[in-house]
Amino acid sequence: MKISHLMIAGAVAALSSTAVSAQTTPANAVYEPGGNANIGNASASVDADFTITGNVSPACVLGAGGDLRDLDMGSIGIYADATSSVENVFTSVGESDAHTRTNLAGCNTKNRMTITKTNGSEGLVNEGAADGGYDGNVFQKNIPYTVMARYTAGAVGTTTASLANQITVLPNDDSESREHGAWKSAPAFKVTLTDPTKALVAGTYTDTVTVVLEAI
Repeated sequence: MKISHLMIAGAVAALSSTAVSAQTTPANAVYEPGGNANIGNASASVDADFTITGNVSPACVLGAGGDLRDLDMGSIGIYADATSSVENVFTSVGESDAHTRTNLAGCNTKNRMTITKTNGSEGLVNEGAADGGYDGNVFQKNIPYTVMARYTAGAVGTTTASLANQITVLPNDDSESREHGAWKSAPAFKVTLTDPTKALVAGTYTDTVTVVLEAI
């Protein structure tokens, strides 16, 4: 009985010792943070962006198939009656004109339109006149002319257009050109034959007008 009493007493003594040891830290102790710092910038809001890129090819259009309607001036009137004077007989009775147009033309970038007369200042030329010969003092085998284009386009660097835009190649000119910003329109072309001072040799008078529309 005595030994059993001692064992119980020893166990009680051990528990008492443990309890005293657990209460040795003061109740008002301050604890330092023990976590790790952030890596990177912690933010409640973030954003990002990306770029979208595409490409439109530069292009010019001039009429369906690239052609303009040919002009037939028909009969070029002359004085051919016996009541005419020597000075007037076989000369032109006056100016004459004709028109052609295309369904569309234009460029989607800065561009230049150039109009060129193949025969230059000679204008319409009667290539067969020399076959029969003629008195060059009073007859001629050519008819100078004016060609004018009218269309709606804006000047380079502007965002407005004007119907007044036109290119005029005068009788004594070979070629004229004009630059524009991007435009699209249905150009009209007017050809006006002059009234030559000399008589006209019989035959067919012809020339070719070239219209070039190009991106620059």
